[in-house]
Amino acid sequence: MIDLDIQIISLLFSFLFGFTFSMLLISCKKILYNRFLFISLFGSLAIIFASFGFYFYFLQLIDNSFFHLYHLIMIIIGFFSFIKIVNLQKK
Repeated sequence: MIDLDIQIISLLFSFLFGFTFSMLLISCKKILYNRFLFISLFGSLAIIFASFGFYFYFLQLIDNSFFHLYHLIMIIIGFFSFIKIVNLQKK
């Protein structure tokens, strides 16, 4: 079993990662939606590999890289919460 404080830290980190990953994707729209397929594909793969490499590196530092389903759920919640905040600010 993992200690409770380590689980809370890893859950908060996963939430913040989902939040910042959504922010990164919104800020890189010009690269992701480029009309040239090569630039769009290469840019998408570079952003995904770099950000998830960053995520697993810091997850390794926090709790020896034990990836659980609730980490994925927190990433998704963080991703969509940032999108919701941006949509509320546009109104």
